[in-house]
Amino acid sequence: MKAVCCLMLPWVPSALAQAQITANEIVVLTVSTKAFEQLTTNMFSDEEPEWSRDGTRILFDSDRAGTNDLYVMNADGSGLIRLTDGVAKEDHGTWSPDGGRIAYQHEYKGNTDVYVMNSDGSSQVRLTDHPARDGWPDWSPDGMHIVFSSDRDGNREIYLMRVDGTEQRRLTSSDRDNTDPTYSPDGEWIAFNSERDGNSEIYIMRWDGSIQTRLTQNAVYDERPDWSPDGEHILFSRREGGGTALWVMDATGRDAKQVSPEGYSIGRAHWSPDGRSVVAQYRPRMD
Repeated sequence: MKAVCCLMLPWVPSALAQAQITANEIVVLTVSTKAFEQLTTNMFSDEEPEWSRDGTRILFDSDRAGTNDLYVMNADGSGLIRLTDGVAKEDHGTWSPDGGRIAYQHEYKGNTDVYVMNSDGSSQVRLTDHPARDGWPDWSPDGMHIVFSSDRDGNREIYLMRVDGTEQRRLTSSDRDNTDPTYSPDGEWIAFNSERDGNSEIYIMRWDGSIQTRLTQNAVYDERPDWSPDGEHILFSRREGGGTALWVMDATGRDAKQVSPEGYSIGRAHWSPDGRSVVAQYRPRMD
C-alpha cells in the first residue's frame, strides 16, 4: 500500500516527475478527511475508475499498452488484470448491478458504440450500431436498462435502451451537449451534466426524461456526477484554473462543499459502496 497523503508541501519536480506530470493515476480518497492513497504509479494515464458493487475490485481504463483498454485490480491496487486487448479504444467502463458484466465505450476507426462483456472480459457484445458517437453508459439498478449519451441527433443527448440494445429512445432535447448520465440508487432519477445554459452544470431528471432540474449554477465547469449509495448526495468534478476538484452536494443541489485537498487535481470519481471514500483519477498540479 502506498503512503497516505495528509500534508500538502511545496515541491520541485525532477525531470522524471515532469515527464510523469501528464499521467493520471488512480487514488482512493477519504471524504471526511480529504486524505488520499495512490494505487497506481506509472508514466501512462490510468483513468475513469469505478468500484465494483462489493467494494473488492476497481475497474478503470489505461493507455499503458499503447491504446486505451479496460483493466481491473483489487481495491488495494494489487492483482492487475487486462480485460480488453485489441486495436480499438475501450474506456468509460461501468459494472452491472450484480457485478457479472461491464458496459463500456468502444471506439474503432472514428466510430464509437456501447458494448457489454462479462466481468472477466469475455463475450463482448455490441449494443449500439450507429455512425454517431454513442458512449458514457450506466446501468439501471435493476439491471434492465442502460442509459447513455449520443450525438446521433447533432449535439450530445441522453438516451435509454434495454440491456440487449433494443428500444432506444431519447430522454433530453436541447441545443447543447448533455453527457455523463448516472442512475440514482433507487432507479427513479438520472443525474447528468448539460451545457444547455451556456456552461456545464449538473442536472437531474426522472428516469423517463421528465422533470429536468438544474442543481449547480456557477461560472466554472461542473461534470461527472455520481450518486452516493444512500441517494442523499451527489459527487461531481469541478474544473477551474487548470485543475479539477471533487465536490459533494445534497441531492437537491444545496450545501455543496469541496472534498478533495487544495493543490491537487482530482476528479472523475465514484463512491465506494459504504459511502465513506471515493475512487478517482489524480493529476499533480504545478501551481
